[in-house]
Amino acid sequence: MGRIDEFLAWAEATASVTRLWNPAPLVRWNSDKSYLLDLAGRGVPVVPTRCIAPGDSYGEEDFEGTHGVVVKPSVSAGARDTARYEPGRGADAERHARMLLGQGRTAMVQPYLPLVEEGERALVFFAGTFSHAIRKQALLTEPGEMDNARVAHPGAALHTPTEAELRTARAAVPSPDEPLFARVDLVLDEARETVLMELELIEPNLFLGLDPRGADRLALAVAAAAREA
Repeated sequence: MGRIDEFLAWAEATASVTRLWNPAPLVRWNSDKSYLLDLAGRGVPVVPTRCIAPGDSYGEEDFEGTHGVVVKPSVSAGARDTARYEPGRGADAERHARMLLGQGRTAMVQPYLPLVEEGERALVFFAGTFSHAIRKQALLTEPGEMDNARVAHPGAALHTPTEAELRTARAAVPSPDEPLFARVDLVLDEARETVLMELELIEPNLFLGLDPRGADRLALAVAAAAREA
């Protein structure tokens, strides 16, 4: 997402001459992870998130957590410029945030949820209907390390979602005008409750290669949307 302004301009220009199945306003909204605050306001259970924009005030307490914190830019992909910090390393986390703010970016601070080490879940929907899910290994394995070359989806494998995961994912997917595709990334909090990590409406990786029926479901969704256009 290093050329976000160009990407959003392309989406707007394309939408002016044809139809984007995930509409341009939805694309713009989803391009900045501060949408998590909107979803939380709608009652969707999300990872607690503090957004700090350039010029905002903040304190040392924003960078402390029982199990440490994760610091990331609000506009990013593949966990770029993202790192987690162990308890007692709040000063390092704050320096990370200051680096992002100095670049004119919004910094996000979230508590580190240890149960992420049991695996992140990603549920894929086409036209509002669940298609398939995967489970992958934790990404931020080395505290204090910002590794932009890390594998984005380590150990991805098919996963059978629980009812709680399906319920949380469905609550996050925009409605009544569902996007053509959506990927909902979930994790367990300390109480083993399912919470939203990210809602991906412009994410190119839908893990079609892991479910042989996934590509067929996407093709059927595209064909149905074309007939309705």
